Amino acid sequence: MLQSIDKSTLGYAAVFDLQKQTHLVGTQYSWLSSLFYVGYFAWEYPTNMLLQRLPVARFMSLTVIIWGGVLMCHAACHDFSGLAAVRTFLGVFEASINPGTMLIFSMWYKRSEQPLRMGIWIGLAGIAYVIAGITSFGIGHIQSSLPSWRIMFLIWGTITTAWGVVLLLFLPNNPLTAKFLSTDEKLGVVNRIKDNGTGMENRHFKRAQFIEALLDPKTWLLFIFAVTSNAPNGGLTTFQGLIIKGMGFSTLRTTLIQMPSGAVQFVACVSATSIATKFPSMRLGMMLICLVPFLAGIIGLWLIDSSKPYGRLACLWISFSYTATWTLSMSVATANTAGHTKKITTNAFLLMGYCLGNFIGPFFFLTSQAPTYNLGVGMMFFCVAVQVLSIVGVLLLFVWRNKKRREGWRHMSTAPFTVGFFAEE
Repeated sequence: MLQSIDKSTLGYAAVFDLQKQTHLVGTQYSWLSSLFYVGYFAWEYPTNMLLQRLPVARFMSLTVIIWGGVLMCHAACHDFSGLAAVRTFLGVFEASINPGTMLIFSMWYKRSEQPLRMGIWIGLAGIAYVIAGITSFGIGHIQSSLPSWRIMFLIWGTITTAWGVVLLLFLPNNPLTAKFLSTDEKLGVVNRIKDNGTGMENRHFKRAQFIEALLDPKTWLLFIFAVTSNAPNGGLTTFQGLIIKGMGFSTLRTTLIQMPSGAVQFVACVSATSIATKFPSMRLGMMLICLVPFLAGIIGLWLIDSSKPYGRLACLWISFSYTATWTLSMSVATANTAGHTKKITTNAFLLMGYCLGNFIGPFFFLTSQAPTYNLGVGMMFFCVAVQVLSIVGVLLLFVWRNKKRREGWRHMSTAPFTVGFFAEE
């Protein structure tokens, strides 16, 4: 939740006149959103290599502490250059969380259990919208010489740093180092996940697995999906507050009206991953189904006149169902990639696509087109089409590989694929 709140605090700060008080002009606000993902992208593969070589939990905990400090530094900025620097470093230090969490899931849970855990994890980002909305509403009532947006960065930065200390003290690197488990319980965890075929923590880089990941069509299909799934995310998370405020709502009401989109995200992610957990062969099918309400939402944003703000608002809320497709794509990548180095590399490409999509997304939401943002809506239509093609491509690839496996041709991978429409026999 803190990761989602921290990176989206910029959007809440914008509602409290950050742009005016820091003298932002033109596309500078869009750049502040995108620069977060420049740092994230630049550090994504190095951080995956560090996760390969260093204790996962310790490394993640230290980066959480540092990013909390960087978030607090936002409150000291007075212009674009200062904000640009801290946004870039925030992206750098948040880069370890997604791949690290995916690795932790794969070390503790069976393949069949991972989608639901990921759904809860990403869904909690939706709950973060609710918490951030309530908190922002309260911060807006604080009478202080400091502007509300500066107080917001200080509060969330302090909470994040404190949570990093908690993780450093209590989060184990893997089941074998967990102090709260007995020896028999540790062996039990290892035995539970051995059928995953994805391995336990391994700090040796294997060049053959790295090359195999680069040559695997699945890696590139998931990369393309990640870009087109997150381009809408980059625009909506950054401009949601401004879109709502542009509908005529007050500053404080805008902070509260963003909350339902978080609730939609939580329900969509948990529901989709619960179904995918019960029916493992339907993961890709659920990704396609979750695109339907997203498509309905952006059609509504395109067709409903700006004179009907509540209709447009409802469409904006339901469009956040797209987050469930991204969640399921991560479970597809984690559950169907064997070998620690190959898994690290595949995850890195998935998350680099995540960064690239979030980087380009805000630039389609032009200030001159507020509050309708027609170019941004058009971009989301295009992304839906490419996502469908990518999902179908992954499905066909898995069906073909399962057929080869059943015929005894195991030259592609030793991990079973159970995420298409057809379960492995």
